[in-house]
Amino acid sequence: MQYRSLTRQTAPAVEPVTLSEAKAHLRIDSSDEDTLISTLITAAREWCEEYLDRSLIHQQYVMRLDSFPYEIELPRPPMATSGTTTALTLTYTLGDDSTAVLAATEYRIDRNSTPGVVRQLREGTWPANLDDQNAITVTWWAGYGSSGSSVPAAIRSAMLMLVAHLWRNREMTTEAALSEVPMGTKALLDSARWGSYR
Repeated sequence: MQYRSLTRQTAPAVEPVTLSEAKAHLRIDSSDEDTLISTLITAAREWCEEYLDRSLIHQQYVMRLDSFPYEIELPRPPMATSGTTTALTLTYTLGDDSTAVLAATEYRIDRNSTPGVVRQLREGTWPANLDDQNAITVTWWAGYGSSGSSVPAAIRSAMLMLVAHLWRNREMTTEAALSEVPMGTKALLDSARWGSYR
């Protein structure tokens, strides 16, 4: 399935690693660099999400497709599984250019699949729609949870290692020959991968 576009509608409300956790990891007691460290935490989370192709903290995505595929795979897993963040909206364009929202009773959601999948009902079909650019819009929530404690420990540890690396190496180049620490950031993140999905 090829989507036309994928955008993040709602950013995470918190980071998987707190400022105090990062400062403890860096062994920093003062608040002089709090702003910088907070920025590095966000950068580390974004890098880890890109590397894993996953969502860490609950965030909302909007995906647009030109037509209904056999099944709709939802990128950036895992899908949210509890609370108000389980909402999924599927909108499609009709032949007269008006739009309609497909009722939740008209499709199935597999939240346990990686990535999550929206399927037509058994023995069912997708509704007739205009086959055109961005004719189908899917909005959903993804992420392990709404707090850092819901993110796997290996990913949080990898983030802390990355924050430390970015904090200690603030330039584009270095005179020293740097090498990744064995069991480093990528090794920890690789442990969070699922099968061939990345």
